[in-house]
This record gives sequence, structure tokens and C-alpha cells, in this order.
Amino acid sequence: MYFCRMFFLKRFYWLAACCMVFLMSCNRTQNSATESGAKPDSVLKPKYATGFVIEYYRNYKTVIVFNPWKKGSVQAKYYILNRKGIRTPDESKTVVAPLRSIAATSATHYAYLAALNELSSVTGISSPQLVYNPELIRRCKTGQTIDLGDAFSLNVEKTLALHPQVLMMSSYNQADVAAERIARSGIPVVFNNEWMETSPLGRAEWIKFVAAFYNKERAAETIFNRVEYGYLNMKALARKAKDRPDIMVGSNFKGTWYVPSGKGFMGNLLADANVRYCFAADTTTGSIPVNFEQALQHFVDAGIWLNCAAKSLKGLLQNDVRYGLFRAYKQKQVYTLDNRINASGGNDFWEGGVLHPDVILADFIRIVHPELLPGYRLFYMTKLE
Repeated sequence: MYFCRMFFLKRFYWLAACCMVFLMSCNRTQNSATESGAKPDSVLKPKYATGFVIEYYRNYKTVIVFNPWKKGSVQAKYYILNRKGIRTPDESKTVVAPLRSIAATSATHYAYLAALNELSSVTGISSPQLVYNPELIRRCKTGQTIDLGDAFSLNVEKTLALHPQVLMMSSYNQADVAAERIARSGIPVVFNNEWMETSPLGRAEWIKFVAAFYNKERAAETIFNRVEYGYLNMKALARKAKDRPDIMVGSNFKGTWYVPSGKGFMGNLLADANVRYCFAADTTTGSIPVNFEQALQHFVDAGIWLNCAAKSLKGLLQNDVRYGLFRAYKQKQVYTLDNRINASGGNDFWEGGVLHPDVILADFIRIVHPELLPGYRLFYMTKLE
């Protein structure tokens, strides 16, 4: 009897020990975000954007940002947890969602945050005098959102004192000493590279990237689908035009005329507006610098002038009398991007426009093919008088 009792007790303790080891193992698994061969439950691959993907796991998601200057390589990887206490491979790039505070350094970021109804989380920004969004301006005036200085020379001390959950900024193909110092302090620096996308819809799609930090992917999907629908409808409408007018873009700046390449963001918008543009086939990355004489050679007979940097036709001629040689000037078909600009200089084209290429395209179509949108009123663009 005694031996039977001892046998069962030993077996009981052995089973209990096994259960404890199993439970501890499960707990470690549930509290760890390691990537040793683990496959994601699902992956969000953008339809147009090329700069990021989002992988979803049980207790966290991984946001991967690709290096736009080195094809195929990863620039950064962020771990977004659904609760605290989960270990990750890189604590310096780990945040808990939804964010309660964020410092954002680019006007383009504000459009995504406003659309997601998350401006209340913005505790710091760069260059508030260039902000267009009225709510964000109000927050700056009341001290709810702090001025952190220029994006290219961020006030590190102010940022460290503010201590947002993340600092979101555009990255460039060079070292950023301020960003490195802030990251070393324990504030994750999140690179938002929407400005490197050449597709207008690709730039708008970065709202999904921002939404991941707020667990608002479904809302972002709804917003983006509406923009995509509008853009593709406008693109299809432009294809119905009977004529393709010649257009010119930009203006002279300190002796150099910067024109968009044919395959960049603005070049793709022009192509979708169904116009003739002399640099349409150019695959240069970024803008193409030409001198005034070259611009005159290329654009002298263009009937429409887009994205001109001037306040009036008279002012344009005062800047350089040679502008009067262009056919578009003679016919008073000159348009600027300043229809939505406030007293301090905030321009909604550079802020809200990133999320609304459908509206930009509609503006272009109204200008170059007015018969297709007879009742449409320009939103971002305005005609110089």
C-alpha cells in the first residue's frame, strides 16, 4: 500500500513539473516577438507604394521600411506591440499601439494623421508657421503641440524633454546626427519615406503605414480606397479627351529652371492627365535642372503653364521680362499651386495634397481639358490674373 502511494505521488509530481515547464514555455512564447523562422499570420503588401510592408503576428506586427536608395535592402524594422511586456529583437524600435504621443516633422505626415482623426496625439512638429491644417495651428497656439524647430536642424533638447512615443521623420540619403542622438535616448525614430514614391497613389497609400501605429488599418483602407476610386475615374476621364495640349511646368529659380522628370510623381500625374510634356520619356530621378534658354526652347509654344511660382501675371513679368516670350503667358494660361494657402505661408497642396492625388488630377484635367469637367472648381490650383 505504501509503495503504491509513493508511486502515484512521484507520478503526480512528475506530471505537475511537466505542466509547469510547458506553461512557462508558452508564456515565454506569448511574451516574445522573435523572428526565428516564424511565419506571419498575414502580410499587408501595398498595391502602389513600394517603400514598406506590414507583417502581422499573434501579439505584434512588424513594419518594414525599405531603403529607397539601395533596392532590395531594409532601412528599418519597427515592432508594434498590442501590449507591454513583449520582448522584441530591437527594443529601440519597439512601440505599443495605439500611440498616445508623436512628434512629426513633415507637413505630409499631418495629412495622414488628420484623416485618421489622430491630431490630438501630435505633441511636437517642425516649422509650425508652414502648417495649413487649422486644428494643428490651434494646438500650436495653445501649447498642446510644441515647435521643435526646422526638420533639417531639429531641436534635440526640446525633443528629448517632450519625449514623444515616436519621432516620425522623412529620411534622406545621408546621416542625420539629430535623429541618431534622439534614437540613442530611447525615442524610436520612425522613417516615413512617402516622398520617395513616384506613384501618386503610392504616396497616398502611406496612410496605411501611419495607421499601423494606431491600430487603424481598416480606417486607412477605407480612406485609401475612396482616393483610389476617385483617381482612377479621373484618369479614365482624361483618356476621353480629343486633344492633348502641350504644357510647361515650373519656373526659373536663381538661374535654374527645375522641371519634373517624366517618371516621377509629377510626371506621372501629367501623364494621367493626358497631356504632351516634352520630358515625359525622361527617367531621371528627381527634378531636371535646365537653364532659361533651354526652358524657352522646350516650352515656348506650350499653351498651358502649370505650377508657376508667382502671385500674378504682372509680378511674373517683373521677375523676368523673358517670361513674356512664352505662348502660355501671352494667352494668360498660367496656373499656380497657391489656391489653398494661409497668411503664414502654409500651403495645403504640400500638406493635404499627398493624400489627395485624385483632387490634384481633377484640377489638372479641369485646366487642360475643361470640356471634361465643365462644372468643376479648382481646389489646389488657381489661375494667375
